[in-house]
Amino acid sequence: MENFASILSELFDGAPIGLVVAYIIVSILVVVMAIVALVMKILIAVRYWKANKMPISTGMTGADAARYVLDKDGLTHIKVKKAGFIRGALFGNYYNIFTKTIYLRSILFKIDDKKSVTATALAVQKAGLAKLCEEGDPATVTRNRLSVIGVFGPLLFIPVLLIGVIIDFVVLQGSMVFSSIALVLSGLLLVAGFIVTLLNIPVEKKANDRALEMIEKYGLATGDELKGMKKVFDTYIISYVCDFILEVLRVIQWILEILIKVFGKHSN
Repeated sequence: MENFASILSELFDGAPIGLVVAYIIVSILVVVMAIVALVMKILIAVRYWKANKMPISTGMTGADAARYVLDKDGLTHIKVKKAGFIRGALFGNYYNIFTKTIYLRSILFKIDDKKSVTATALAVQKAGLAKLCEEGDPATVTRNRLSVIGVFGPLLFIPVLLIGVIIDFVVLQGSMVFSSIALVLSGLLLVAGFIVTLLNIPVEKKANDRALEMIEKYGLATGDELKGMKKVFDTYIISYVCDFILEVLRVIQWILEILIKVFGKHSN
């Protein structure tokens, strides 16, 4: 057992075995939670697809529903546009706070010209987000301003680390300069992504509630259609909770990586 612990410690630059074990456990939890988060996204896709096949009683398209509630609430300056393939794949249906534009999927999981329960629910939800931003809701404004980092930050975390390690070991023959810089940069991206993920839960919940209020207020859905909308909204919230837990684990993993580097160097 002592030999095994010693081997583990050596594999991690001679860092204390407690840190090494903690890092391995957290890394395993990251993988497990990533799988759970993926399952939830699959469930979202299933519910999204099912509700997108259910016709809406108003006969409105998603774009029409968003435009209707925006105009009713005096937000005529907010634009509603189709999201192209790349924009839709990266951001889905979303509100761009800088251009004051709601983008609705027009290809993958399209809702812009769909006359369905999903189309009305998600289009009006984005109108709800736009309204919260216009009202100056702090959490909503901050989340929407950081949304790009929230999408690309977690994706760039591992590539940035790998680039630093490759430069150090391939180009600089074992130097730790670039890998240390890469660790800091990837950490900053991770923290920014964590902030966005943290804000996703309250912001999206608030936008969901606002959307349901507007849909009921303006008679855009029947009772059964509202139940379908709530199911789609609830699944999104559960998915955001899973993403938040995953981001917490990733931040812990990043902190442990720093500690392993510090204490590993110190023990040598």
